[in-house]
Amino acid sequence: MKQGELRRALMVVTVLCIFLFIYLYWQQSTKITPTLVYNYKHTYSSYKKSHPPQWTWECINQRCERRSIKGDVGAVSLATCSMLCGSTQLWPQPTGPVTLGSRAVTFNHKQLQLESIVSPPAKALLEKAYTSFNENIVSLIEKKDYIKEKTDLKRFLIRVTIVHSDIVRLKTSTDEGYSIALKPIGNEIIANITAQTYFGARHGLETLSQLIWWDDYANGGMLKVLKGATVQDSPVFSYRGLMIDTSRNFMSIESLKKVMVGMSANKLNVFHWHVTDSQSFPLIVPSVPQLAKTGAYSSGMTYAPEEVKALVEFARLRGIRVVMEVDTPAHAGNGWTWGPQEGLGELAVCVNERPWSMYCGEPPCGQLNPENPNVYDVLEKLYKDLLDLSSENEIFHIGGDEVNLECWAQHLQKTNTLYNYTDLHDLWGEFTMKALNRLYIANGNKKIPYIIVWSSKLSKRPYLTKYLDKSNIVVQSWGASQWPDTPDLIADGYKVLISHVDAWYLDCGFGRWRETGDATCDPYRPWQTVYNHRPWQQLHLNKKQIFGGEAALWSEQVDESSLDARLWPRAAAFAERVWSDPQLDTTTYSIQEDVYTRLNTHRDRLVSRGLGAEALWPSWCAQNPGMCL
Repeated sequence: MKQGELRRALMVVTVLCIFLFIYLYWQQSTKITPTLVYNYKHTYSSYKKSHPPQWTWECINQRCERRSIKGDVGAVSLATCSMLCGSTQLWPQPTGPVTLGSRAVTFNHKQLQLESIVSPPAKALLEKAYTSFNENIVSLIEKKDYIKEKTDLKRFLIRVTIVHSDIVRLKTSTDEGYSIALKPIGNEIIANITAQTYFGARHGLETLSQLIWWDDYANGGMLKVLKGATVQDSPVFSYRGLMIDTSRNFMSIESLKKVMVGMSANKLNVFHWHVTDSQSFPLIVPSVPQLAKTGAYSSGMTYAPEEVKALVEFARLRGIRVVMEVDTPAHAGNGWTWGPQEGLGELAVCVNERPWSMYCGEPPCGQLNPENPNVYDVLEKLYKDLLDLSSENEIFHIGGDEVNLECWAQHLQKTNTLYNYTDLHDLWGEFTMKALNRLYIANGNKKIPYIIVWSSKLSKRPYLTKYLDKSNIVVQSWGASQWPDTPDLIADGYKVLISHVDAWYLDCGFGRWRETGDATCDPYRPWQTVYNHRPWQQLHLNKKQIFGGEAALWSEQVDESSLDARLWPRAAAFAERVWSDPQLDTTTYSIQEDVYTRLNTHRDRLVSRGLGAEALWPSWCAQNPGMCL
């Protein structure tokens, strides 16, 4: 072969290799994922019958104003006007700069395509997150055969880049920030999402879904997306929690998955599962099955280990970690009565004791027996299983609130133990230290970085520094914001998780559920109260010591049939407070019109995803922005 022919042959081979490399890379990095459904029961709203437009909306001074349709002028839907006029309609509001285009284009969901510039193991998670994103878009559709209509786009490409693909477990130090650059190229839209971690990329997909809406005026109904946008965003707090109690009233795994769907839509990232209490013990603990066997309301009202692990994975895909709490030493009654039959003695005392008001805050009573060494053996087994079930070893919640010392005093009178203490708070403190030691052993003799305890008399001076190590104890401050608990804890150098009862308890205000005693926490906390609570500003707290915030829903008067309405949109108001922490007018505490309109849009978004969120106001207010404020 001549030298020239050899050179040409080598050039041809080189070109073929380049094309082969490009093809293989494209096959690896690009994946068109078909529309799939969540593995929870999603009740779609029925497709709406198309009607001719009755009103049109015009953007006047950054506000959509309703007008009668006149002549042949093209009508503009409220949804499209809202997306293109003034407010971003994003929830929670991003913390970084946002620029939004003033034009929109139509597309259909089959034109969506994912290109992932991501390595394993985050690649597999991202593809599943994209499936959820795709489902969220499908949930907007109100016209079954809309895909027959001509669209402005030929392709809607979502290109996701993750820098650290090895980070697939959420930690308090995890970077959850992301950026979005949405731009048109010919008859395509390219959405570039860039994040340091999978969790930031997942948030980016959520925000991108909020730049998409259903326009029922366009060809009888079409999906639309902004023609251009940029978003930079990252959270203010790394711990943004929601606590659900499943012990007073049992809630199915399916209902808890729906909670997590709502959490992911609001970028909440910690599901605090208060799984047991004195009323019931529904969790099947593999090493101590007697707890659920004697403590569950029925065999059908239990959480099996495989169900818990599946729920934990369901949460992880949605950017949520699960922190499981079995409260001790108080709030422990039914489920702990099997000790004598097993030769372990009394594991709990005052169980179902009457009159209950002498021995606990609400019926039924029950507290662990601090002088029975077998209690600590059971706790060690329990903690080991909780660590395994939740796959969580950075944060652990041991409970620790509302110990009734009279209960212990009555029990200890039967022995000589009572006379060893001049102050039973010391007995409480010693119990806590023994329990923490068993947790350390259960974790393979490794210190857990953050152990959460509820605020209580033990978390006050002088017991606080004696029994709770500030190097890894986080106190969840649940008392009223006017109480000195939170400032005192911060003054003593402790990290604080804020859950103030007067603002972030979502179960309050539904009247008393027993004849004796007052309702525990009236009045009702509307979303405005939830949103306006900014204790780090109002109490002048050191923000560096605030671990985060958590809204709480105790279940004395709620079960899964009313779960959605109790949570949403109030928990969404909380979510914006702990994600972007918007400024407040501390003079009047009035909320800007933009917040009302964005939250109403987001509430409709949650409803489209199958959540029964409460209405904010009459529809007339939504159709006439500003007129109700």
